[in-house]
Amino acid sequence: MLKICCDYLEQHGLKIAFIESASAGYLASQFALYKNTGANILLGGLVCYDPWVKQHLLNIPAQLIEDYSAESLEVTQAMALAGQNLFSCADIIVACTGLLKPGGSAYSDKPEGTFFISLAYQGKVINQRYYFKHAPSLRLNALISAVCQLLLNTLPQDVTTR
Repeated sequence: MLKICCDYLEQHGLKIAFIESASAGYLASQFALYKNTGANILLGGLVCYDPWVKQHLLNIPAQLIEDYSAESLEVTQAMALAGQNLFSCADIIVACTGLLKPGGSAYSDKPEGTFFISLAYQGKVINQRYYFKHAPSLRLNALISAVCQLLLNTLPQDVTTR
């Protein structure tokens, strides 16, 4: 799935950037490692694992984090929108928060293994919630597959290159 996604981005001349919390840079690293095209498709990324980074570097309001938690769809969407300003040369911003391992804001309706992805592309933000039952290391593999699938489902097949 990663190969198909990276090939698509490369063929269409699209640049991607990541704003990551729970995945702590894993998503960007996987796109960077993909054959020789990492530099052709990956603009960069920001790891904002701690809420302080969300608040002070991305300007996510503390009240939003307090109201919804640092691992929420609302905060993830705000991260994607902030990423558009931070990485203004990127065609696509992928923001991700979640509960990779025990701790954080887990509760019965948002158990460990819950992730939120927001994809900003052409003035729109697509939000998704996922749940992965696997062990933390396997959750990251499931997460990269989910991100790639979301990208491929969202990006038009007839997009023109820049």
